[in-house]
Amino acid sequence: MLRLSLLAASLTLGFSLPSSADFSANIGLASEYVKDGISLSRGRVTPQVGLTYLNDWGAYGGLWASNLDQKGDSRYAEWSGFGGFYFPVTESLALDLGVTRYDYLGDAKFNDQEYNEGFARLLINDAWTLGLRHANDYLGSGHDKQAIESAYTMQSGSFSIEFYLAQNRYLTTDDTTNFGGNRDNYWHFRFGLGRTYDNWDYRLRIERTNLGSRFDGGTNITFGIHRYFDF
Repeated sequence: MLRLSLLAASLTLGFSLPSSADFSANIGLASEYVKDGISLSRGRVTPQVGLTYLNDWGAYGGLWASNLDQKGDSRYAEWSGFGGFYFPVTESLALDLGVTRYDYLGDAKFNDQEYNEGFARLLINDAWTLGLRHANDYLGSGHDKQAIESAYTMQSGSFSIEFYLAQNRYLTTDDTTNFGGNRDNYWHFRFGLGRTYDNWDYRLRIERTNLGSRFDGGTNITFGIHRYFDF
């Protein structure tokens, strides 16, 4: 169940963790980098790399990075470091608790936008995931942001089907920190098809939010392919 928990955690980052080895590295390409339903690469292909460590008593951690391409700044990459602890509660329930640190490379004027995001997730029968993510001072805005999320993954051999729904919300807003006017939240839906075979991972996703084009958060269709190396 640890691998499945990490797969659920990876839904927010846009990559998967198909390895049960102590260390796993991956490198690949995505047709677009979409985070929380919002495009961060303006429809352009993005290289992505990652490194993950798992151990037998439930601790895990890793690094992950993706290219960026956004209007109005010269940031060229986002990287994240994550760590957490997974532990079973019953045969059908497990908890996944951890934190992710997000940072950016490129434009120095955005150096204060790095932030930490804690997460707590409940896994049910290796299929359902219910989770809460909380970020203090999101993107250096001085405002906290939360996401309440639910995912269901059907697995059949090397194939998977994913359904994901989340509400993202600012706990407070002002004239510059909002999702349009005085709006403090939006919904994000994703449907995904995946296959993990012979250390290759293939993902096709359709993502939709109820945000407008101002946020690059309409409908996004993405495809990703990654190669994994266990050691």
